[in-house]
This record gives sequence, structure tokens and C-alpha cells, in this order.
Amino acid sequence: MEQKELLERLFDEKRLKILQLFFSKPEEQFYLREIAKKTKIPLATTFRIINKLNELQIIKKLRIKKFKVYSFNKTKNTDFLQEILAQKKSALNEFVEKTSVIQGIDTVILHGKEEKEKANVLLIGKNMSVEKIKSVVIKIKEKYDFTIIDLALEHEQFTKMSNMGLFPGRRTILFQK
Repeated sequence: MEQKELLERLFDEKRLKILQLFFSKPEEQFYLREIAKKTKIPLATTFRIINKLNELQIIKKLRIKKFKVYSFNKTKNTDFLQEILAQKKSALNEFVEKTSVIQGIDTVILHGKEEKEKANVLLIGKNMSVEKIKSVVIKIKEKYDFTIIDLALEHEQFTKMSNMGLFPGRRTILFQK
């Protein structure tokens, strides 16, 4: 069992998602609704978790007139937490990071599970640069010895193929504009 999976089983997955959002962007400030949207956690649940994290001084609340924004609170305790929860940059994470900036790509989906040496990825969008995608795939292969099997589709193609049952099983959205 991977360390990340162990932590997810030990701790509340929703709380971990919110923590990872703040750890990944420690300089940014977020509105409550923005946190809920980015983590795909219901607003009421996000509110409860944010209040608890604020109480524990992991995040801080800043009032701007009638608005509240939340940001990462850098302390010894948060440094310790961040060290425990830090995700090593994986090949798939780097692939998503590099392809998400390619013009035309709207969504990156992991089809099935990420395996030890490979992953199947669907790239959905319009007028995507296949050359740029292939370049990223090659760099990931060279750097991590990890194979990414990619399929670039337009939205309509993806919808039709999904309706035909060509993408059964688990699908995880890794990036979406």
C-alpha cells in the first residue's frame, strides 16, 4: 500500500483534499465556494472542514469587508503536516501539468488505474497539438521510464464513444478547464 493511500484510509479524504489544495498553492487565497469547487466537496462540508482547520491554525481567515478568504498559515505544525502529506511528483502528475497548458486541451482523464509502469489517458478538446502531446509523452518516458498511452479526442467523439461503451470502468478526471 502506498503512503498516500494509507493516509487517505487513516484520515478523512475530504479533509486531505482541502489540505492538499492549500499545500499546493500556499501563497494563494481562496473563497469558500472556490475551495468547494476546486476540491469537488459539498459547500456545507467544506465550511465545517475550513472552520476546523482555521481553529487548528492550519489555515487563516482574512476578512475583507463582508467577504472572507482563506489562506495557508505557515507554522512549524503546518511544515510538519506538509512534509507528511507531500506528494512526490509522479510521472502522471507531471504529464497533467505539462499537457494542461497545451492549447486546445480541455480535459485530461485517467482511464482505469495508474499502474506501476503505465497509464491510459484520454485528452479531450479541440485542435490539440498532437506533436506537443507526443513530445510530453516521450519526455515522461525518458525521465520516469513510465509509459503514457494517450488518446486525443474531440468532445463529440468522446461522447459518442462513451455512449457506445468503449470506455468502460473507472474514469478519473485529472484536469478540467
